[in-house]
Amino acid sequence: MFQQQSAKMRLTPQLRKAISILQLSTPELLEVVQQEMNENPVLEYAAANERSVGGPVPPRPNRKRDGDAPFDPLHHAASNEVSLERHLKEQLFFMKKAPQSVRRIVIFMIGNLDSNGYLVPSICEISDVMKVEREFVEQALTILQSFEPAGVGARNLRECLLLQVQSLTESFPLVATLIRHHLKDVADFRIHKLSQRLQASPQEIQAAVDVIKGLNPRPGAAFHIEAIHYLMPEVVIEKSGERLVVFTHQAALPRLSMNGYYERLVKEGKDTNEAARFLTGKLQSAMFFLRCLEQRRKTIFRVAQAIAEEQSDFFWKGTAYLKPMNLKHIASKLGMHESTVSRATAGKYAQTPWGIFELKHFFPSGLPQDCGDTASSERVKARLKEWIRSENPAKPYSDPKLAVLLQEEGIQISRRTVTKYREELGISSSLRRKRI
Repeated sequence: MFQQQSAKMRLTPQLRKAISILQLSTPELLEVVQQEMNENPVLEYAAANERSVGGPVPPRPNRKRDGDAPFDPLHHAASNEVSLERHLKEQLFFMKKAPQSVRRIVIFMIGNLDSNGYLVPSICEISDVMKVEREFVEQALTILQSFEPAGVGARNLRECLLLQVQSLTESFPLVATLIRHHLKDVADFRIHKLSQRLQASPQEIQAAVDVIKGLNPRPGAAFHIEAIHYLMPEVVIEKSGERLVVFTHQAALPRLSMNGYYERLVKEGKDTNEAARFLTGKLQSAMFFLRCLEQRRKTIFRVAQAIAEEQSDFFWKGTAYLKPMNLKHIASKLGMHESTVSRATAGKYAQTPWGIFELKHFFPSGLPQDCGDTASSERVKARLKEWIRSENPAKPYSDPKLAVLLQEEGIQISRRTVTKYREELGISSSLRRKRI
């Protein structure tokens, strides 16, 4: 047994809290700020706006309600949501000819539609549950399927598409035939096979397939409105003359301060006073929390400023000029640890002249070039979109051909990588893009 001294690094609770605050996204941070203010009476919203580090901040209204958080007009916008159930019941209300017994069945069917507008129970099941004759159920189904949006009340995809074709002003007999008997071949884009089987020209088959593509396989999905999540940028990077200006966004972090009344109570109080000891602890906690918020703001600002310097071509010329970059490069430039840069960029957004991007977006991977340099994946995607947009519809570029075109520009890329980038862009294969 022997004694030995050794140096070890341990994260203090304060440091853990500072790290956790840094890695929070803006919505999560606002929740933490509100929770801290609810628990600590010393904290309050600042009475006046302060200028952020890094440049001028555009003037913004800072109206408050009852001394609470700054007024946000998005929280008071009128809602315009109409559910599918309400939309269908309103149409049923204006149908005066339908008997009450059938209307009761229609209401039951409306309540048993899924989020896509399809009828879940079968005719027999509805007849057994409602204890009515099958013919009344079929009559109610006919009424339901006559409502808007076209295709609602269908029991499968084929019936949904046929209902929409019937609602069109023009007649498309070939379209109905394709939907009834050849929907799998349509999905696989077998134009020539369908042309031979139906004895129609490839152009007629192509026109019919285009009509089917214009139909909506989920007619009720438009009424299924999910909660809208607004992106709040942490920093703004914009052009100002011949230079880029970086400043923090005011709405991303409310300005907090400590209540002067409680500070005076602490200074005037005695150590033996229990209220003074309580306020002293809250005052120290508030000071540390404010320091963590300020440190977080400065760290994100410094990282954003370094990104603006390294990716200046992107902000001046466009997304195609985003160059490959990794976290280690920014970390060494700022004298930070790589994990700190990772926490400062994850879930944080920047408002740029080309839109709002996550800070992680400015660290794309690279592909080697013949000149010894690297090309970013965003540049490759931009070139793919340009070529596909200008291609001959009768002879679209295949993935191997696109790989050859990139290789001719000096970018070393494989066919599999081209396929991956094309799918990430949401572009169909050359077989599905082909037009006859």
